[in-house]
Amino acid sequence: MNRIDSFTTRGLWVLWAGLALMLAVGISRADGGAVEPRLAVQGFDPVALTAGDHVEGKESIALDHGGFRYLFESAESRAAFQASPERYGIQFGGECATMRGVPGHPENFAVHDGKIYIFGSANCRSEFLERPVHFTERKTMNVAVVLYDGVELLDFAGPGEVFAAAHGGGHYEVYTVASSREPIVSQGFVSITPAHAMNESLRPDILIIPGGNSGNLTGDEAAMKWIADAVAHADHVLTVCTGAAALAKIGALDGLEATTHHGAIDGLRQMAPKATIHADRRFVDNGKIITTAGVSAGIDGALHLLRRLDGTEAAVATARYMEYDWRQDRDDIVVVTRQR
Repeated sequence: MNRIDSFTTRGLWVLWAGLALMLAVGISRADGGAVEPRLAVQGFDPVALTAGDHVEGKESIALDHGGFRYLFESAESRAAFQASPERYGIQFGGECATMRGVPGHPENFAVHDGKIYIFGSANCRSEFLERPVHFTERKTMNVAVVLYDGVELLDFAGPGEVFAAAHGGGHYEVYTVASSREPIVSQGFVSITPAHAMNESLRPDILIIPGGNSGNLTGDEAAMKWIADAVAHADHVLTVCTGAAALAKIGALDGLEATTHHGAIDGLRQMAPKATIHADRRFVDNGKIITTAGVSAGIDGALHLLRRLDGTEAAVATARYMEYDWRQDRDDIVVVTRQR
């Protein structure tokens, strides 16, 4: 098996973002007192904001809800909020609207279609404003799992189950795809018949490329042509283990940071000399492209992506269903902040 290995250190951005936010606004109190709510939307009346008006609220007419303090211009406005907080309050439980699972800053907000959203950074807000429907009107996403002879069993089965099980199932359209519909063999003892041949498959929204004997994949010219097209048009790409070799071959890792199985780091460095290859990292998130270490690490990468797409609650529920001991805030991952 051509497994790909490195050593570099980078802090866990998601963890530090949460800690920095807590320290900056005093969410956690040393005296063990109640959590201090954060001022929402710079003190503007949220009911007026959803109608397109920037009206300053009054401290004397305030309401605490969901960890935020909202100020209102009138008692009538506050009553409207109390009657329908899901309509007038900050959406997604205060998580960043473009990078779910990351805390949003309540002063960094935008209004779309009469709803208030907050963001973890100015870049997140800009991306949201460029295509708000992408983040607010959730479609069923196609998840293509690439298969080939010698593919590692857990590399594809683990991430596949994450998306197949999310929200109780049916929320994602998960399917397998290979060069043809002929059965392939995984690890010498499991025969799998792909659901689709690449030449008849729709372009996926999420592409999962597992590892294993990945030379069988990278040496298949027709398969690599399909993968290059799929990578170019997909919203998200997740590689597991030596599946990163497929991205390296088409130049998709150039200028990015990546990881792979600990025994294949040197090989990936040779294949992708323009990328920064990390060893001893569970996964590396560049935004669109996430690469993971070997085998079970693919489950962590998939749960991380699910968390970004659907929020922490959905990812935690999926991990619990799978009886998977998921560590959300690890110190051995890399989230590249320039992605946003």
